[in-house]
Amino acid sequence: MVVVAVEARKLDLPTLSLSSPQVTSLLYDPNSLSLALMHSDSTFSLYPSFSPFSLSSSSLPSPQSLVPGPSSCACFVNLNPNPKFPDCPDRSRVVFVTAGPHSGGSRVVLRFYFLGNDGKFGKAQVVCSQNGISFDRKSGVIVDVSHGMKVVLSGSVNYLAMYSGSAGKVWVFGVKMVGNERDLRLVKCAVIDCNLPVLSVFISSGFLVLGELHGVRVFPLRALVKGRVGGRRRSRVVKGMIENLKMPNGAIIPLGESYNLDKNSANLKKSTLMANGHACNVPEGVSSNSNVDRNHDAVKLRSLKLRQDSGEVGMQFILFDDSVVEGIKSRVPGYKIRKAISIQALSHQKFLILDSNGELHLLHMLRSGCFKMRRLTGIIQVQRLAAFPDMSATAQDAWISDGLFSLHNLVICDTDTSENQNDRGCNEEKIIQSSVTGVIFASENIQDIIALAANSIMILGRGTIYTCCSSVYSTADLTIIRFLMS
Repeated sequence: MVVVAVEARKLDLPTLSLSSPQVTSLLYDPNSLSLALMHSDSTFSLYPSFSPFSLSSSSLPSPQSLVPGPSSCACFVNLNPNPKFPDCPDRSRVVFVTAGPHSGGSRVVLRFYFLGNDGKFGKAQVVCSQNGISFDRKSGVIVDVSHGMKVVLSGSVNYLAMYSGSAGKVWVFGVKMVGNERDLRLVKCAVIDCNLPVLSVFISSGFLVLGELHGVRVFPLRALVKGRVGGRRRSRVVKGMIENLKMPNGAIIPLGESYNLDKNSANLKKSTLMANGHACNVPEGVSSNSNVDRNHDAVKLRSLKLRQDSGEVGMQFILFDDSVVEGIKSRVPGYKIRKAISIQALSHQKFLILDSNGELHLLHMLRSGCFKMRRLTGIIQVQRLAAFPDMSATAQDAWISDGLFSLHNLVICDTDTSENQNDRGCNEEKIIQSSVTGVIFASENIQDIIALAANSIMILGRGTIYTCCSSVYSTADLTIIRFLMS
């Protein structure tokens, strides 16, 4: 018999004033152990080095710093040391970035808060000299793009992605530490013009993933951030081969062959394609594994500009397993077209996708370089998703919630996603069997969830935070934890 030791704790949220705003969502950075609470008045509370199980009281302490509003979204960006600047810290740091409207919403303002040596978040000075971005000491970084009703931020190591729904653009920025401790450099690497709706944005593990109708679109990050250097020719799919095939998410070619331009000559080079039409192997010259040119920084870079559905720089669009016939299903009364509304990383090559129908899909990269999407067995209608990326484990954990009173712990094994040598189709449907190893029942609605570690979860209720940690992991027995929330 396997025994699982579980530690749970209830934390009351601090009352800053009689009219304190409610906490609406949670953000967490596992590298710096930093917690951010978003409030209903669009402000943020920051807690660096947050450890819920080491607190001496049952109440959450007052935040170390407050980020004033208005802020529509935020994310954490981890920074690696820059060896070209000896005054920079010799260890990785974290920056908290918020986005909000500026000049009545005609522009977007990005504010950067750097976690310094003193263990506190403080405003960062940002250097940016490219067209469309400027730094204002009072406001922050002003981005010349419309804010509108929807702006999405996603952060990774040294990179930041921003999507504006009204402007229909995705911006990819590079963030570096320069000079003094709180000095940063912001570089506009790429701008993607979106002629199709984008529901979610996620940047991690060397990929930019856009959640769309019918599936997800994957860009290799290295191809985007290298931009146009000198006279280098970018690889691209020949437009003449796809211009006559019109699909809701751009060109989708049946399984076969197409041609990419070789970077070293004008000759055409064959490359195997996925069943959805985009190259399985990242085009030569923009591979995510290619080395950056030694003279990269010596050449003036211009930000890469491309269309969302152009098929350039090794972009792949991966359909949900049943989206091929959604044009027929959409005419059925009550049917809802699938939208990729949430994306979480499980490892370097695995992503968990939540669609608008409450079902989960696993996106993972094969040895051939193409991505495959497979649907997980349905347990509940998922409303909330949280995953802790574990790059070395043979099985990855994820937490899902129905948005009401239950939270389930899922385990996805590598054996379910291994590539079959006899299976050369990149999109052949196969449902992955997911196992539930733990269930949490609550007496109040679950507002939000974040994964603190592979075995730890934080739950936001109504005015209360709950944390749960299992000291022994078990896949054999089903562990049920019941909270009596008051």
